[in-house]
Amino acid sequence: MISQTIPVYQKAPEKIIRHSLDNSIDTICLLHQKLIEKGFPFLRNQIIKNYRFDFYCSKSKLAIEIDSYAHEFSDVYNLDAPKKLFINYLGITVLRFTDYQILTDIEEIIRAIQNQIDLSTNSSYVV
Repeated sequence: MISQTIPVYQKAPEKIIRHSLDNSIDTICLLHQKLIEKGFPFLRNQIIKNYRFDFYCSKSKLAIEIDSYAHEFSDVYNLDAPKKLFINYLGITVLRFTDYQILTDIEEIIRAIQNQIDLSTNSSYVV
């Protein structure tokens, strides 16, 4: 397979985008299996208001987003801006990982998720 480097400002051919989308489904399944193995209480493909998350845990108000190749384009990145503001308003923490991170170092991702869950359950407010 020949590797191509495509600058962010160029539109990618449909073939490359389709390949990325197909592989992102595999990485979502891989992470889902790992979350189940570790006993994390995440639900897959959760919708909050008008926004969908790859994974969401209501107890810790933690969402996980898997960013595929398409998120590197400015059009897609800019579409995420209103979502980020609204989710921040709701007090939901979003952890974002790339397909590449999941495929190359899933144990580090699991540690990051565990750390965020620990932070959310141990946080207390002092008035």
